[in-house]
Amino acid sequence: MSDKLKEMNLRADGIVCTGCAEDMENLLLDKDGIEDASVSFIDDIIQVKYDPDIIDRKHVYMAVRRLGFPVKIISEN
Repeated sequence: MSDKLKEMNLRADGIVCTGCAEDMENLLLDKDGIEDASVSFIDDIIQVKYDPDIIDRKHVYMAVRRLGFPVKIISEN
């Protein structure tokens, strides 16, 4: 694992319940290189921490998009 994880925060429209948020977190955590995922259905925010040595930002974004919600990146570091 890389010494420095990257973080991406995205806004997703249409997350309706905590069960959906938990399912989304589990799907993201199953992806190689994603070390942490937090989904807030109240704020429509998805926070993903990933290892850039394993997965790049484009594939993180695509993994979130495959969850079925329109998303846009609101911050990265």
